[in-house]
Amino acid sequence: MAEQQQLQPGQTEEPAETGFFDRLFSGDKPLWIIVISLAIISLLVVYSSTASMAYKNAGGNTAHYFFNQLKFIAIGFVIMWFVHRINYQRYVRFTVVLFILALGFMLLTFVIGVNLNSASRWIRIPIIGMTFQPSDFMRVTLVALLAQQLAKRQKVIDKIPILPALTPGGWRKNPRKNRDILFDTTIPLLGPVVVACGAIFFSNFSTAALTFFTCWVMLFIGRVRVRELWRLIALVVVVMAAAVTVMYMFNIGRSHTWVNRLGLGDALSKTEQVQVQNDEDNLQEEQAQIAIASGGITGKGPGNSTQRSNLPHAYSDFAYAFIVEEYGLVGSCLILFLYLCVFFRGIVIFQRCGTALPSLLVLGLSLMITLQALINMMVSVGYFPVTGQTLPLISLGGSSVVFTSLSLGIILGVSRQMKEQSLDRPKGESLLE
Repeated sequence: MAEQQQLQPGQTEEPAETGFFDRLFSGDKPLWIIVISLAIISLLVVYSSTASMAYKNAGGNTAHYFFNQLKFIAIGFVIMWFVHRINYQRYVRFTVVLFILALGFMLLTFVIGVNLNSASRWIRIPIIGMTFQPSDFMRVTLVALLAQQLAKRQKVIDKIPILPALTPGGWRKNPRKNRDILFDTTIPLLGPVVVACGAIFFSNFSTAALTFFTCWVMLFIGRVRVRELWRLIALVVVVMAAAVTVMYMFNIGRSHTWVNRLGLGDALSKTEQVQVQNDEDNLQEEQAQIAIASGGITGKGPGNSTQRSNLPHAYSDFAYAFIVEEYGLVGSCLILFLYLCVFFRGIVIFQRCGTALPSLLVLGLSLMITLQALINMMVSVGYFPVTGQTLPLISLGGSSVVFTSLSLGIILGVSRQMKEQSLDRPKGESLLE
């Protein structure tokens, strides 16, 4: 009898996958169920929330946006399935190239980007006429690149600083050591984070902040010293405050909108642009509160919303408020539960990986999806300033659905390799060593 393959420490023997469903949807089964559930909910929400918009923009065809969303979900699932069948080692080697490509697309948005709400965030794809948001692509490649750089340094990361001296006196004290830190650690590890967040920052403050926080958590889990992480926070706060101040003074980008949403508009000055944005934000928050208050315990039922004509962006930015109105407290708790389950399954996969690169990759992507969902929910219920963050895999949109599906495909792929015991386990890359 052939000798059985020896299990790695902490692993348990998995039953052989013989069923059709097991062969087709390999990897983490609970996560597949969660994703399919979110996709079904998305179709229900989009069909109901876009009825009024369909009469205005689609000649009364109430199924127009439904089929658009169905198309993007189908594309997303195809991408998810193909990505989850590819060993992550094959595409992670191209992470730097993909990151540079994403950065190129981001730079193009400042030149040929589609402008909406005083921000160029989208690029129109020629011939087919579709638009996509390069920041979604960049965030995925950034998480992969940061996971790769952290994995390479697991032997020493908890013993070395990630930032050189931040004062002239500290630099002069040991210039050679500071140069080594800068070129060996700071630039390769934090350089991509700075470049990505900086490129996103000018058009989308909330996405840049969300991306940075995700990376910060990855650095913490990746065993970077806590003292270094607080130094990084202090540096970022100072730089961001200076950047926003300069942009506000010279009326650059959406700085006035950011300041107003943070509640500082009255303390500084109130231009006509800020007043218009303030009125729009107040309208969105007010209508969202009405929708939530009228939802009750079980909601008004699918298709019975009375606020979809009054609530701006009921199909995207305020999708959660719309869900509360039609499905009530029960439906809203179910949505929250599903997103928390996405993160929980990510943590389960993270714990079972046993090596830094796939662990951090899964952690970063699952955290990014969950945080975006939580921010959308908090905005809808009035606990967070208006940000424009969509509800992942539920809100109407192509770019968000496609790249969320890509992220989930990567997570599912790692879980598949974990079950098949095909994850690489290089020495010195364990988060537990």
